[in-house]
Amino acid sequence: MNLRDKVELHKRWWARTNDAPLVGPYVPLDMPFGGLDINVPPARMAERALRNAEVAHHAPGDMLVVARANFSVAHVPAIAGAGFQYDEHTSWSVPVASSISELRVKPFDPNHPLFIEYVRRLEPLLEHWSWDTYLPGLDDYLGPLDVLAGLLGPGNLAIAMMEEPDEVKKHAMDAAQTVRDMLHYELRLHREAGLTEGVTDGFSVWLPGAGVRMSEDFSALVGDRQFREFFIEPDSLIYESVDSSFLHVHSAAHRCMPGILDCRKLGAIEFGNDPNGPDLDTRIACGRMVQEKGLPLQMGSWNMPLEEGDVRKLVTSLDPRGLIVRLQAESIEHANELNAMVIDLCNKPAPGSAA
Repeated sequence: MNLRDKVELHKRWWARTNDAPLVGPYVPLDMPFGGLDINVPPARMAERALRNAEVAHHAPGDMLVVARANFSVAHVPAIAGAGFQYDEHTSWSVPVASSISELRVKPFDPNHPLFIEYVRRLEPLLEHWSWDTYLPGLDDYLGPLDVLAGLLGPGNLAIAMMEEPDEVKKHAMDAAQTVRDMLHYELRLHREAGLTEGVTDGFSVWLPGAGVRMSEDFSALVGDRQFREFFIEPDSLIYESVDSSFLHVHSAAHRCMPGILDCRKLGAIEFGNDPNGPDLDTRIACGRMVQEKGLPLQMGSWNMPLEEGDVRKLVTSLDPRGLIVRLQAESIEHANELNAMVIDLCNKPAPGSAA
């Protein structure tokens, strides 16, 4: 199955017309190149992407093969004014203020030195992509509250929510505008490179039209009341500006799920599994809430593997329509076994039903 065929499958996932879940185990592949791309010469980006793609195509399942300019999670906050540090493998934000009253969220500037370096490494990927090799991916877009957490630090942001809520709301809307403007600048680059039907990113899911996959990790630290007060408006500003939106949250954000589902024009959700919980039954209940809202859903074992019994319970408890199941695998062989088990579970009649 080439990437064009996989995109058609992903479109069915968005429409919730797939008969069986899409599968895409996390497989430990021996990739030729990895790590951040900040110090990679732009002239080498396409070569590295093509060689990595040759290996990535061996991974079984339905996910897309994606190449992106990897500046990791601190890039977007840096464009908004946060300090930026990195090593070979990841980047992290350095807060620039200790209180919300001291903070100024910078608007998006395409001439920001770090963004210029990002685009220099993205452009070769946009030039050399094809349906038989890889699709270029968007940046790692953080939600407005995650951006504020990078600018202030999570602890200071939590204090500001209690002591200066109106200032937090104002700055969250400023951050949303920065994220939105940066996103749409990059979307234009992808369209000009021939990706006129949609885009993708590091999560390897097709985003129809002008799309975004966004993370709100800070939501794991708040409850539903705080989510409704601080997140819905800035997040919705971004969702309403695109054709498709795909939100990643950690499972610790389960308390916020009712508020998350009230965001305007939210398109789909990836709900992780964290070592500190909640338990599988709670995660399944959240997944059902997403599906009852009519939204596509991705679940599985992002942070820690699931036992076979838990995989069976997860898959049989959810509607296969509009479902992606991604599980940790130890090898390609193990990945094939997991994929077959998931598909087989969906093909079996429910207990007590007619044969």
